[in-house]
Amino acid sequence: MKRYAWLFSLSVLAVAAGFVTDREAKAGPNGENGASITEAVTLANATRGVVFFTAAINSDATVASCFNCSSHLHLGTGQYQVGFNTGAITANNGWSRWTQVDTLSTGSILDVHCTTADRLGVPTAVFVYCANAAGVPTDTSFFLFVAR
Repeated sequence: MKRYAWLFSLSVLAVAAGFVTDREAKAGPNGENGASITEAVTLANATRGVVFFTAAINSDATVASCFNCSSHLHLGTGQYQVGFNTGAITANNGWSRWTQVDTLSTGSILDVHCTTADRLGVPTAVFVYCANAAGVPTDTSFFLFVAR
């Protein structure tokens, strides 16, 4: 079972690495123009794929449900900050984060995607950016998972 969790974690990281577009690379992890996310890094700690924190966030940033959440903010259209009751959950500390866009109720499939990044200046939070298929920032509801 541990082998499958480890392989799943590597698969998620490999797939996530393949989805960085030129627009996202230029936008930076928190939307700043000119910042680059294409530089090679070495993680300080290993990611083993064990989920420690989860959140179900409504499109207006209110919490539908969460496990170990501390705060949540709607920063702008399609931009969210979700904080957790922990120390630093930054990527270089081995934390992986991913989202699943969902209506959080019975509804239709949403044509929106979300990506995550470290939250600049807030190491206990995750920055989530959501956009529609045309790349336009879009408010949406989603699940957020934080694992290590």
